Amino acid sequence: MEKYMTRYEDLVRSKTKTLRGYARDLALTGLSLAASEKYLAIPRVQFLYIHHVFKDEEKRLDALMKRLSKHHQFISYNHAVDKILAGAIDKPYITFSSDDGFKNNLRAAEILNEYNAKACFFINPGVIGETDYDKIRQFCTGTLEFPPVEFLNWDEVGKLQQWGHEIGSHTMMHMNIAAQTEQQITEDMRQTYRILSEKCGSMKHFAFPYGRFFHFSATGRKSVFDAGFTTCATAERGCHINPSAPMTGQELCIRRDHTVLGWDMNHIMYFLINNAKHTSVNNNFYPANFK
Repeated sequence: MEKYMTRYEDLVRSKTKTLRGYARDLALTGLSLAASEKYLAIPRVQFLYIHHVFKDEEKRLDALMKRLSKHHQFISYNHAVDKILAGAIDKPYITFSSDDGFKNNLRAAEILNEYNAKACFFINPGVIGETDYDKIRQFCTGTLEFPPVEFLNWDEVGKLQQWGHEIGSHTMMHMNIAAQTEQQITEDMRQTYRILSEKCGSMKHFAFPYGRFFHFSATGRKSVFDAGFTTCATAERGCHINPSAPMTGQELCIRRDHTVLGWDMNHIMYFLINNAKHTSVNNNFYPANFK
């Protein structure tokens, strides 16, 4: 019988929490109690990204949007990039994105729309529109290390664009770029750029799967821009302030904070406060080994 994950609480039940997990939560609770929201007033651009908004996470997203709106102005992904490159960050800004193209992203977009907020949805073209449960289960459990979930189809991707949201690439099938050859990376970048350009129009943004620097490479970075993309995003925590000198989109290393709506709200806010408190112009650039 086909069974797709529809509630975050079911995901939590499917995983055994470790002592390390409990210790992490306890430490974050202590840190969040000591964190001062005054740092959220620092002018900066903060990229937040999610993967899912399950049915029991919808109210949590609404609550997060309400809390974030107290200190921040919401702007689109394109506008956020432009702010950084132009050195025009004059207040606290937040932009949103989502990875992997789960169907419940439609509900996420609807909630964002209520706050006049727009996101960039990074999708894997190879799984968009897939309905074969066995293929979805294999992809989710084998590649995403996640229970089976439904994915967007191309009509729904188009609906996101009609609502004013942006579409970006996340490789064809969620590829770990650091583990691939130069030829494999180049072919994937060209293929995804071509497909997404044909399906969605102008294509600018790319976010590499898994998102940590050790999942990427200098070869991968070059292939992203050679294919035609104009930005590249990580899943490394941090935020952005005005650069000390003019920079280009190919120089910009976008940092994004992973946010799970099922987390304690104070823990989510702690990461944002800590980002703002320790922000640096160095966050705008790639590590030396990616140049």
